[in-house]
This record gives sequence, structure tokens and C-alpha cells, in this order.
Amino acid sequence: MILVTAYEGPDLDGSACAYAYAELLNKTGRKATAGIFGKVHREAQFVFDYLKLAVPKVTSLKEIGEFVLTDASETLGISKKIDKKKVIEIIDHRKSNDADQFENAKVQVELVGSCATLITEKFIQVGIEPSRESAILLYLAIISNTVNFKNSVTDDRDHGAANYLRDLYKIDENLIHQMFLHKSDLSDKTIEELFVEDGYINIHAGKHFTIFQLEIVGVSEFIAQNYDEIILELEKVKSNYPKIFFFLSCIDIEKGENTFVTSDRKAQDFLSKTFAVKFKGNIAKHKGIIMRKEIVPRVKEYLS
Repeated sequence: MILVTAYEGPDLDGSACAYAYAELLNKTGRKATAGIFGKVHREAQFVFDYLKLAVPKVTSLKEIGEFVLTDASETLGISKKIDKKKVIEIIDHRKSNDADQFENAKVQVELVGSCATLITEKFIQVGIEPSRESAILLYLAIISNTVNFKNSVTDDRDHGAANYLRDLYKIDENLIHQMFLHKSDLSDKTIEELFVEDGYINIHAGKHFTIFQLEIVGVSEFIAQNYDEIILELEKVKSNYPKIFFFLSCIDIEKGENTFVTSDRKAQDFLSKTFAVKFKGNIAKHKGIIMRKEIVPRVKEYLS
């Protein structure tokens, strides 16, 4: 049995790809199951709930002989229960990856806006239509990852895959608005909980660096209402890792811009020089959307 999975605690792109690619493998005669380690992001949970699907959780690895990683290619983010030598395939779309550490894996890393685009293309290539559930998961994953095609890494292939999926089942466009509204409702979360859910931690050149990313409607209002707590939680990260580089990137889904928040002077220097932003206190704005997957390689270059 092949387990198709993503990063531990994945977003919509990772969980949608795992679900849909397991379906495709089964339809092409390979025994596979989708399985998620950890808790999916709130946006992914919203879509699974809409489809009346249970999130496929990993309950046992007893029958699992091989692994496929979707929307995942770094060793730090995957479950420690995964044997890297048993990973037979990696499908991802981020420039920064550890694909060379999976010695037995067939690797497909292509810099499109969403991994769901790559999975959709695989259905098209073999002439098999995804189920309604897989189509909606993949479609909304493309919309989410490209921030409704406003993201700078959006490719013509993302548009093509989304159009194919939308036309296949006449997907209700109002779902996009509902999904983004749900994603933006953070009233039941503390800042600490949001950071735990949406944090990315890595080590490069002997230094830890952490990038928190939120994609919501009404970023300015959110930061104004939670500024003190945001700074407090960022400083907690600094106290845990003395050699740290950290910041929060808030993406406004409607305005199509980033707001960076950090009290770390090295992070401010990096952001100012790399993206030509100006900090007022601990806050800087950037017109146009920059996703974390684009920022990580630039951070590594800077730290080197």
C-alpha cells in the first residue's frame, strides 16, 4: 500500500493533493490511500466539511510499504514516522527543497503557483476525470495558493488547470468567497495558536529562521487590533532561539499586498533590501503579493 501524504499539519494545497493523487493512483491500478499527519489548516477543514468528507488521517502504518509526498519536499516539515528511503515519489512546486535527500524518489518539482495544478495535469495526461470531490479540492487549492490568481508566482498552467476543473463540475464561484471569509475568521484563535498553525521554522548557515504567514481579509485592522500580542509572540520565538531571524508576513487577500511585522532588526534589514519596503516602527507594506515559498530561498541567500 502506498501512503500519499503532505507536510505534517498541511494547508489546503497539501491535503487536497494527497486526497486527489491517491484517487488517481487507485484509478490507474496502484493500491494507495491518502493520509494526513497532524491537523489540517482551517481553510482545508472548511472545504472537507463542505464536501462532507472526513479528513483522511493516518491511524496506522502497518500496511504501508511506500510513501508519496505531495506539496512537500523538505525533511523538516514531514512526519518523523516517514522512512525517507521508502519515499518513491515527490510532487512539489517550491524552489527551496531537500529532494536530493530522498534517494529512491522520482522527483517532480515545477515552479507553478499550486501543487494542485501538477496533480490536475496528471489526471489530464492519463485521460481520467477526477471525482467531484477531488476536483473541488484541487480547484479551491489552486485558488487559495495563487490568492485567486493575484500571486506573482501564478502561471498560465494554474489558470488552465483551474478552468478545466471548474468546467468539469460547474463549481460554484461563491465557494471562493465563503472559503476566504472562513479563512479570515480568526476570532476563535489566539495569536500564539495562529503562529503554531502557520509557522515555518528552518535552519540555514547555522541560524534558525522563522516566517509566520497569514492570508486573510482586512490585514490592517487585524494588525491594529492585535499588534501588542503579535510583537509579544514574535519576541517569544526570539527567546527560544537566540540565533533567530523572524517575521510575520500578512497577505491581504482582497488588496493583494503583504504587510510585514517584526521587531528583529536583521529581518527588517533583509526585507528592506530584498523587497524595497520601508519600515515605520515594526511594520512595512509591500504592494503585490509575495508568498512564503518565494521568500524562503531569498532568506537562505541572505543568511549565507
